Amino acid sequence: MESLEYYLAARYKRLLAYLIDILPIVLILFLLCYNFLGLDEVWNNYLHKRGDLLSRVEFLQYRNRIRDFSFLVWIIYAFILEASAQQGTLGKRIMGIKVINASGNRLNFKQSAIRNFCKILSYIPLSLGFLWLVFDRNRQGWHDKIGGTFVVDADFMVEDNVEAGSDEILDSAV
Repeated sequence: MESLEYYLAARYKRLLAYLIDILPIVLILFLLCYNFLGLDEVWNNYLHKRGDLLSRVEFLQYRNRIRDFSFLVWIIYAFILEASAQQGTLGKRIMGIKVINASGNRLNFKQSAIRNFCKILSYIPLSLGFLWLVFDRNRQGWHDKIGGTFVVDADFMVEDNVEAGSDEILDSAV
């Protein structure tokens, strides 16, 4: 039996999966705000009144609202899809990775909710909770640790990697 370390998703795959997921969300929200919620006027003021501090502040506030709302939409999107039979978002499926619980199985809705809403805790202090997975030997961010989850290659199968009678892959984790 090989250790879980062999199956942990590469860090670059997790980053690319995130970008595949978040960029369309940001683009759609930007276009909605630009076409229907007055961002076009704010943008024009920002571009044409470069020295005007009020125009700059207004633009930065709008940008931050789009960023924060995009992050919230991404959390809800990930919460639903990571508990589904696909075990991951579209980005994760494209990158060939999935999310599992400590038993090596698909997340239920409660586990997915804990994992995904704890992403807020990973995000708030300068995204340190996400950067944590770069240094963690199990490649877990804070939200993974709190949720008891791992991101693994899509070809990971419980029956191949867990000894008979063992309920937790943590026993065989790196």
